[in-house]
Amino acid sequence: MDSLFSNLFLSLETLIGEKAPLIKDVYPELSQTENYNGAPSQWPCLFIDFTNLAYAELTGYAQAVSGELQCRLATQITVADGVTFLDTPTALAFYEAELQLHRALQGWTNGAIAPLTRIKTITEDRGDAFRIRALTTTDKHDAFRVRVLTYSLNFNEYPVPAVTSEIPTPPPDILP
Repeated sequence: MDSLFSNLFLSLETLIGEKAPLIKDVYPELSQTENYNGAPSQWPCLFIDFTNLAYAELTGYAQAVSGELQCRLATQITVADGVTFLDTPTALAFYEAELQLHRALQGWTNGAIAPLTRIKTITEDRGDAFRIRALTTTDKHDAFRVRVLTYSLNFNEYPVPAVTSEIPTPPPDILP
């Protein structure tokens, strides 16, 4: 794959699998938590996205990029019946998964990006009544919450190969 983001996702997926075993699966973020009525097959799971990218020109063929790596940690809030809340030890295990994720990502680099630095963590407040529906539904697939961890993402990108001259370099003039 040529895409920096494809390769970065695959590297992060491997890293998280090795360093954060409490996170059961990793997916690319494609608005699943906003637009999908189903549920992941395993909990907790992580959705990764590269957001708020700003580009600055370095040369005609290189750009400095600054943005965010967004990690959306999705967890269940009810047991299989879709009504009963999780027990305290299970709920606290989700915070342990978040800590494992942070320890894996903080300062990590694959050589193509600057070391990652956490810049914020929030719990999503949903404006679409999703939480209310999640708490009152009997369908277990609708009940989950999302914790969003955001890391600064900085790198230089070389999307276009440099143009090379076909004119041979002349021999140097050496003065006697």
